[in-house]
Amino acid sequence: MANPSTTGPSGIGSEVLRRVQFNGLGDSENTILTVGTDMIITVLTLTICDIAGASGKQSTIFFSPDGSGACYLSYLVPLPANGTFVWNDKFVLTETDILKISCSSTNHDIYCSYIEQEFA
Repeated sequence: MANPSTTGPSGIGSEVLRRVQFNGLGDSENTILTVGTDMIITVLTLTICDIAGASGKQSTIFFSPDGSGACYLSYLVPLPANGTFVWNDKFVLTETDILKISCSSTNHDIYCSYIEQEFA
């Protein structure tokens, strides 16, 4: 089926408020959300919290449009020891997009709230 963000809804579907969280993520590229077929996700808020207590950390938020490449939303944002970074700007992901976060050290907690719209 075609991308629902360009073809519009068929009149049937659902809209659900959801959340996802991760505890103690490592210092690698972490997948937060993967958008399924016939889906649109509107990310409402994304919180990154350092629980390791070390200074000089950075985080990067990006997504892979259609599952390939990278489109950066924030790049190397400083994260203080025991600090929190909150992304409150809304953005939309469409089918096959993948939202990812990369942190420069271990022990980060992630919380993401979003609206999931499914079109039949």
